[in-house]
Amino acid sequence: MNFTRGLEAIGRRGAALAAVTLVLGLGTGAAAASGLAAAEDDAASAALTMRTISVRSALDTTFQRYADTLHTLVAAAATPPAAGLSPVVSRIVGDRLPGAHQVVVVDAAGTILAQHTVDGSTPPPRRTLNPGPDLAGALALARVHGRLVAGPAHVLPADRDLPPAQHALAFDLVAPVYGTTFQGWVVVAVRAPELLQQSLRAAGVTGVATVLTVTAPDGVAREVSRWGGDPHGARHAIVDLAFAGLSWQVSVRPVTALVGPELSAAAPLTMLGTTVLTLALAASILAVEAGRRGAAARTRDDVADRGVLLDRARAAEEAAAVAAEALREREAELRGFATAAGERLHTPLHSIAGFTDLLLEDAAPRLDPESQDFLQRIGHNTRRMLTLVDELLAYSSAPDAALKLEAVDATTLALEVVADRLDRIDGRRPGIEVGDLPAVLADAGLLGEVLGRLVDNAVRFVRQGSVARIAVDAHEHAPGWWRIEVADRGIGVPEEERDRIFAPFHRAAAAEAYPGAGLGLALCRRIVARHGGELGVTPNPGGGSIFWFTVAASPVAPDPGTELLAADLA
Repeated sequence: MNFTRGLEAIGRRGAALAAVTLVLGLGTGAAAASGLAAAEDDAASAALTMRTISVRSALDTTFQRYADTLHTLVAAAATPPAAGLSPVVSRIVGDRLPGAHQVVVVDAAGTILAQHTVDGSTPPPRRTLNPGPDLAGALALARVHGRLVAGPAHVLPADRDLPPAQHALAFDLVAPVYGTTFQGWVVVAVRAPELLQQSLRAAGVTGVATVLTVTAPDGVAREVSRWGGDPHGARHAIVDLAFAGLSWQVSVRPVTALVGPELSAAAPLTMLGTTVLTLALAASILAVEAGRRGAAARTRDDVADRGVLLDRARAAEEAAAVAAEALREREAELRGFATAAGERLHTPLHSIAGFTDLLLEDAAPRLDPESQDFLQRIGHNTRRMLTLVDELLAYSSAPDAALKLEAVDATTLALEVVADRLDRIDGRRPGIEVGDLPAVLADAGLLGEVLGRLVDNAVRFVRQGSVARIAVDAHEHAPGWWRIEVADRGIGVPEEERDRIFAPFHRAAAAEAYPGAGLGLALCRRIVARHGGELGVTPNPGGGSIFWFTVAASPVAPDPGTELLAADLA
């Protein structure tokens, strides 16, 4: 009864007008707040990505230093006389190897040839190595596989007398020493918490809380250390690393706000302000209709008030657009930074590589073997850095590259790519078969880049001593679309890695022994996405992998080009 009287007091027109005002006002406010919230989320994701890259770079540097140091010690241990080994071991300092406790070189019988405590402690000297079960297993595994391995996490003997709360988990890095025969091992004991803390501090990493986890070959993951303050919010990122035969993960969470308070408060304040104004306007409409006097004047006032509300809503939308544009500019700045950094690194890196080659050619006879080895490693690492710079430039420029779509004969393009790769290979060549591929609508240069990188991976990721066998074929994927496949008989991709290998800088644990920067498949995915397609990997029945991507079919036949016969690939 009261509701009926109220409806009669304000009239149907007043109720309808109030309802429309509520819908329009609250809908506009929600849209503006949603845009601002999305801009805040994108800005926070970009900020966390930059902090995560810093963590990855710091740990990559530390792991590479350990690998280089162990390589030097193995080379020294394999070169007689043994008397020259102790000076090499004693020169190792803790600043270069974060978290290192002790370095020990032993022969095949377990006799200690040289030992050095890196962290400044003074454990009693030993004559023989008496390994526990964990270290004994790591020694056997390193000898069988002939490469650097990491043992299970444990507490060092030097720390066992400390209170349990001060027990730090550690692990042993074990590298086998081979000359003409097996000669022994180099063992480095490392405290995991100090490795994580000192690596990040040395690289100037701040504003993050990190947790380091290692996954053993049996698939069991174990937390070994953590560093940083209390996490701020629930946002986090994961860094995947492969080192010494194990998979390492670092969980990265911010300890400070990722965006400024102005952007954080923009969305809720916009929604609150719009809600208050909308409710006030609806109430004024109802009051005007219920008063039954001065309808015309009050209606004009209401229209004016509604105009103010719409003006403010438009201002909120403009603010959201400005925030989104700022985010796009930030992404463009990051791409520009990567491009500029890569271009400026090219010249000095080429100079380092060139002068290193000149020294090896002209001065090598006057240098001792250790100095020659240092020069060779400088040249090798410089070429690795040049490759990484090229990959980074290609990846950062892919979204902005001009896309020239045309009808492309995929068979001819694939044969040209394969012929180019085979021309670069000395000695025994892989077996590559190219099937009858369709005409597709694509940028020929970018499509050739994708095919070339997939064929390169198939040639490279094979078991030691094996020769790659590769097949390039195509199947109809959907009406108007083709699926092009590059199948191999290589090392394969584990099921849990089939999505993660396409992320930038991610490398599976099985790929650790093979060269690469971790950007090739990420670049391929960007190129395929620009063509509107998808990129993926499935297991190849009988062993290996099938990397595939989809591309649109061409509605017209491509222009005839130079015919490349299969005989040209022999």
